[in-house]
Amino acid sequence: MKFEVEVYQDEAKDWVATAVVYGVTATGRTEKEALVRVMEALARHLKKAPGA
Repeated sequence: MKFEVEVYQDEAKDWVATAVVYGVTATGRTEKEALVRVMEALARHLKKAPGA
């Protein structure tokens, strides 16, 4: 499965990762941590999605 993820650092210097199409967002202290967390959040989101 492929999806677009936007990653940026916010004003508080936290990293924010968002799976664009799904609207799932997660934060972390590092870019890698934010990406891991958004993957976990996306997995939970997809399990709850209708038809999953």
